[in-house]
Amino acid sequence: MNVSLSDNQAFRKAASTSGNAMSSTVVIKYGGHAMENAELGAAFGSDLSRLAGGGTDFVVVHGGGPQISALLRRLDIPSRFADGLRVTDEAAMEAVEMVLCGQVNKAVVSALARRGVKAAGISGRDGSLLQAVIRNPDLGLVGDVQQVNPALIHCLLGGGFVPVVAPVATGPAGQALNINADTAAGMLAGALKADYFVLISDVPGVLDAHGELLPVLTGKDCDRLRHEGVISGGMIPKVESCLNALAHGCQRALILDGRAPSSLARYLQDGEALGTAVIPHD
Repeated sequence: MNVSLSDNQAFRKAASTSGNAMSSTVVIKYGGHAMENAELGAAFGSDLSRLAGGGTDFVVVHGGGPQISALLRRLDIPSRFADGLRVTDEAAMEAVEMVLCGQVNKAVVSALARRGVKAAGISGRDGSLLQAVIRNPDLGLVGDVQQVNPALIHCLLGGGFVPVVAPVATGPAGQALNINADTAAGMLAGALKADYFVLISDVPGVLDAHGELLPVLTGKDCDRLRHEGVISGGMIPKVESCLNALAHGCQRALILDGRAPSSLARYLQDGEALGTAVIPHD
């Protein structure tokens, strides 16, 4: 089963009605080569500018893994991963917050602005947007989002801005917690009851054991493939974020290849069956 053309026709109809209360909301997890490659980044910004001009609300949540790793190396701070998540001690958390909320967030906002996108950069700590608890003490200051307070997002959307969110949350004691960007985006998509959650990745989608694209997955499929080791490493939080988004009220979730130019517009606007759609029902 592929994402149907009728889904995308419905998107285009909603997007063409600026100011309509029924307009669509799209939450995008932006990262990988799409963010790091200048040509792909320019295409993403141009596509987003054109799509946002149709009256659709967009929210962008960005990653920054390579930039974090680079700074940790320069600071001689050890870094390792467990189940696709970066183990984050206090020293690493300081670096994570500097990179995500400062360097990367403002770079993404500036890049979008150059393409005509009215973007505003915030973090999950602003306006109590993302409230989290420590996921596992063995992972350090890595959080699980427990509550999303989207008031600030609604204010920015109401002002015509595209919010650009750095995935850092506030913990129970007021401390900064590192949130996997895929996870943060999925939770935000659920809280906003988004029409689309599009997770832009560096792979065509979820691949089977033979390297073939799986165009659609159910929750049971995801559990089975993870048990078999087919879904592993960084793909684990990606799939989990899609399922969480759907469980909390998002309508559609897609893992999309960000290395293909204009893949976002080709999916949303042109109706191309791209990537892996994750669906809630079995």
